[in-house]
Amino acid sequence: GDPRLPALGGFQMAASGKKKRIKEARELLSLAKEQLDDAQMDWWEPAQPASCVTNTFYSYENAISAAIVAVGRARTRKHHEKALLAKKLFDDQRLKTDVSDTLRELNEVRKDVQYGEAGGLLAGYDLESMVNDLESFVQEVEALIDEIEGL
Repeated sequence: GDPRLPALGGFQMAASGKKKRIKEARELLSLAKEQLDDAQMDWWEPAQPASCVTNTFYSYENAISAAIVAVGRARTRKHHEKALLAKKLFDDQRLKTDVSDTLRELNEVRKDVQYGEAGGLLAGYDLESMVNDLESFVQEVEALIDEIEGL
């Protein structure tokens, strides 16, 4: 091509980079939806509160990761960093719902459950409400990805 037109190559790279980001975001969102489905099954009788909280937590984390990737930020594997990034996406008005405190709370409950101390923290949870909030949030992240993709 014409050496005076390097912008086109940059645009093509940016477009393919965006495609890759959207693909990764959709994969993460798909995982979040699977975990949401599992959480929805877990709150039905006979309820499985420990499994419900664990699936809800990981679904939120994957939904946040999907949003992070979709907006072009680097993913993290650290729970506390995901909560900070969730807050940033809210502060930047990319997401309507601030789930940073929810992530922190659910992580504490999940740790209680996974390390065999299920009790106090889990007892106060309304599983149905928790799962309904998650479902709304997953839909919100999907709408963000659709918007970025231009759908």
